[in-house]
Amino acid sequence: MKEIISVERLKLKRSKIWILYILGPLVGVLLAFINFRNNYDLFMQPGDSEWVEVWTQVAIFMGPFVLPIAVGIYAAFVCRGEHIGGGWKQLLTLPIGRSKIFMGKFFMASIMVAITLLIVLLFFLSFGFFNGLEGDLPLIQIIIFIVQGFLACLPLLLIQLIVSLRAKTFGIPLAFSIIFTLPAIIVASTPLGQFYPWTQPMLAMSPADESPIESYFLFYCLLIATFSLFLLFGLRSFSKRDIN
Repeated sequence: MKEIISVERLKLKRSKIWILYILGPLVGVLLAFINFRNNYDLFMQPGDSEWVEVWTQVAIFMGPFVLPIAVGIYAAFVCRGEHIGGGWKQLLTLPIGRSKIFMGKFFMASIMVAITLLIVLLFFLSFGFFNGLEGDLPLIQIIIFIVQGFLACLPLLLIQLIVSLRAKTFGIPLAFSIIFTLPAIIVASTPLGQFYPWTQPMLAMSPADESPIESYFLFYCLLIATFSLFLLFGLRSFSKRDIN
């Protein structure tokens, strides 16, 4: 598996994917700070932490918009090389199990999501100190939100990977991601939001008093169940499918 991930990393080395690593988090965090400053009196109540309130805005902009689209692009990128010039035939003739190939691409895309969220954290801290946010920085709490957001991205990543493995063009999985991302912010405000994979990252990254999640136990049980379901479906469909 380590060798497969190394090969996947080499394939992406020549790409410009690092631009998305920077651009996505920069846009999300910048919009969060602008919205916070423009609506300061609306967001801040006595006893509120500026750091937490700004992070809530980061979760709103990153969770249902930037992250789901980035996940779709990452999943498409790790499959793009094989869709060009009959790459699947060459790859599948190697003495490597299909399950390992699938998991290698999943782990590579997961690393890309983790890098994106790490950069979100760095931008958030940098912008926060630069803007002189008042109060104590709840760093551990913010890191927990980051980890929760990463875990909530995994079922969505599996969905996008399944689509990307089947789609021969880069545009199809990207369009699929955008179409299902558009209603995410509306769905997130309803009880159905915790069942919708495109809103789950935002819900997981939001403070409890800002999230419509009624039961975190149910929410994470749902994440585990959907992750397991999509993983089994992805492995099964990839192992049985003829790829040209």
